[in-house]
Amino acid sequence: MEASANNIRMMSVQLNQAYKRQEWQQVRQLDKKIYQILANLQQQPKLAESVRREVLQLKQVHLAAMSACEIEKERLGQMLAQFQNQKEGVSEYQQVDLAGGFLR
Repeated sequence: MEASANNIRMMSVQLNQAYKRQEWQQVRQLDKKIYQILANLQQQPKLAESVRREVLQLKQVHLAAMSACEIEKERLGQMLAQFQNQKEGVSEYQQVDLAGGFLR
């Protein structure tokens, strides 16, 4: 993707919408595109200076999106831990049942 002011603004809007909708695959794809654009801008200092304002805006949106990803990652980690605890409880019941521990 070309590193034009318009494309960078468009990417900011898309990233903002994607993370607010919790469309994490879309956030991931946009993150990869941002990396490519920034790498391209490192090679072109004059272009980088001309789109500086748009890049700073994109940076703010990107930081917010990455923060939202961290929050979601923490939430999912807690859910997985809870499921693991429940699984261990069920496993204990199965062990006691197999050992003939329950009255039938």
